Amino acid sequence: MKEYYPLIISSIAGLGTLLGNILLFIKNKDKNKILALALGLSSAVMFLISVLELIPEGLLLVSREVNYIVLLFYSLALLFIGFIIVNLVDKKINSTDSVYKIGILSMISLLIHNIPEGVVCALTSYSNLDLGLKISFIIMVHNITEGIAICLPIYYATNNKVKAFLFTLFSAVGEIFGALITILLLKPFISSFLLYVILIITAGMMISLSIGKIFVEGIKLKKNLYFMIGIVIGISVVLFTL
Repeated sequence: MKEYYPLIISSIAGLGTLLGNILLFIKNKDKNKILALALGLSSAVMFLISVLELIPEGLLLVSREVNYIVLLFYSLALLFIGFIIVNLVDKKINSTDSVYKIGILSMISLLIHNIPEGVVCALTSYSNLDLGLKISFIIMVHNITEGIAICLPIYYATNNKVKAFLFTLFSAVGEIFGALITILLLKPFISSFLLYVILIITAGMMISLSIGKIFVEGIKLKKNLYFMIGIVIGISVVLFTL
């Protein structure tokens, strides 16, 4: 049974994303207020997780193996690749609804982000179960805010709660998939450099999405108080879970 603990722990962390769907059942006459709150929260969480978690973790993985100048060049190139991916996907989404696009881009970015999270959670749980549980809890808390970043834009753009839930679930499965492939296939082959590449590209995607798409859309709603409250909540959640 113990060999399944890493998968169970990673699954709990990933499925925390689904808790973001709770906001789908909060009735509000002015949906733009809730959307502004969600966009402010999402923008802050994505940006801070990228800057304070993904990039430092990625750099730490390879800092002893790569020259600092080379590492800087690699990292900037990978961040730029993340930016390119977001803009290419944005152009491919067959919709003129900017809110819907934000939901889709959030789902893709967070799906990619959740895979290495699942890998890290599983590997940590193998070596130290208590530490694995702690990391799982931290991931689960900020995954709730990530779920909000997906479900609310999708719901308000389509008025379809089932679709919003399924898109959020698809992103959450990334965590489970990361743990599963670690247990079944990748444990002997995962390298620090591979994780570094995934983390930095994901950071580039999330920074581009948080500033270039979500923040801009939040300002357009002209619900500045709710938008700022969302940002403050997002900052608080990230600082609490670091």
